[in-house]
Amino acid sequence: MFPPNLPAIKKLALRATRLNRLIEEKRYKTIEMHPTSTRKALQMPPKDWKAIQEALKRLGLKEELKTRPSATHRIDAVTAALTAVLYLKRARLCGDEEGYIIVRKERDWRSLM
Repeated sequence: MFPPNLPAIKKLALRATRLNRLIEEKRYKTIEMHPTSTRKALQMPPKDWKAIQEALKRLGLKEELKTRPSATHRIDAVTAALTAVLYLKRARLCGDEEGYIIVRKERDWRSLM
């Protein structure tokens, strides 16, 4: 984790805020996610890229990983898309007025197959 006041991180955070505003202006719903946390919640290896790729392939996401399978950003993007689908279909919210976190109902990625 990088400190938020690091210039590069601050620039990314400001960019994300602007993008989120533009997306919300179009009335799309956004969720914030963290790929490693999703993988941990689903009992996938959080950083073993080959094992993650195999787990995602077993879920039927073969085409999405075909062109550059070892690219960590691509695997994170596929994990983000999986998070969004799971949020829409199988998640529950936990939290209060200060904020919410999306918690998966299933505990293991194999239960998604």
